[in-house]
Amino acid sequence: MSSLRIALVACANGLGHVRRMLALSIALRERGASPVLFVPKSAAHQFATNWGLALPEVVDFQSRTTRADWMSPDTRCWTDDLPSLKEFDEVVSDNLVEILGMRPHAWLSGSFFWHLTLPNFPPHKAIRAEELLTQHRPRMIATRLFAAPYLGAKTRLNTVGMYTLGQVVRTNKTHDILISCGKGGEAQAETGMLIEHIASGAQPGSCTVWVEPALYSNKMPDWIRPAIFTPAMYAQVAAAVIRPGVGTATDALLVGARLFMFYEFDNLEMTYNAQRIAELRLGKSFSSAKDAWWAALDFVRTRDARLEHAAYVQRLGFRGADEAASILLRTKKASESTTYL
Repeated sequence: MSSLRIALVACANGLGHVRRMLALSIALRERGASPVLFVPKSAAHQFATNWGLALPEVVDFQSRTTRADWMSPDTRCWTDDLPSLKEFDEVVSDNLVEILGMRPHAWLSGSFFWHLTLPNFPPHKAIRAEELLTQHRPRMIATRLFAAPYLGAKTRLNTVGMYTLGQVVRTNKTHDILISCGKGGEAQAETGMLIEHIASGAQPGSCTVWVEPALYSNKMPDWIRPAIFTPAMYAQVAAAVIRPGVGTATDALLVGARLFMFYEFDNLEMTYNAQRIAELRLGKSFSSAKDAWWAALDFVRTRDARLEHAAYVQRLGFRGADEAASILLRTKKASESTTYL
């Protein structure tokens, strides 16, 4: 098994995709495989520094797969920029169906498909994605909590727990709040206004407020800090006012934080994630970031609410990367046995 070379290709729309592939690479390496990350090197090093991780081999690759790239009429495919993958025994492509045109037997990873998530998705790109799915019905690994309901019909789906980069650390001794929008598009402006509003007022008790780094100013009071997204920061967070992207939501839930969600309602990924989180009583959606903030404040001040939430978090599974690695390697071993019968 030590000779298995596995390429892990990440979508470029947010750090959550890099995070998932990095977590999978660690689990694969622990099992004797040789993973290679195709991700922006700067993002990989950021995670390695924040989490104290040793990186596998990294190919500096920035796929043209942001939201703006998908909505562009450009007919070129992001796979045109990939180097040859012939040397690899397996390829895993995170949220990127187009890999099947280059590598028909590749695995897909993620929880949704872009062409079924973004409104007004370019028809020619959507048609191509559906053709590839129909032709190959690929193997896919998705996080159980966030997997879109259509994945089972379009892929050979395997579901796993949530992907984590470190050990589970939970605490009920803090009242800190995280405010994050990631690459939030329209939500970023709203988040910025909320942070300015909070900064103009008094500190809410002993609470430290960790805010989206791009929206932080050193003129803000010292109880407002730029989020650094490290285990030490998350360990202090009791509530997260966020867009419910998989990466930030996972890290917040990992430490037992409750999610207070706001997002652009035409984003089907965010809408579905928020619905799933609410169904499991792990958080609630709000029509504005400001409403989410006030609810988060009430939560961190209410002991009974925090104890009730902790019970819901205990039901989640956080071994997604280990489970995914086992599925990949077990399937590869089975196919090799079949080949030589």
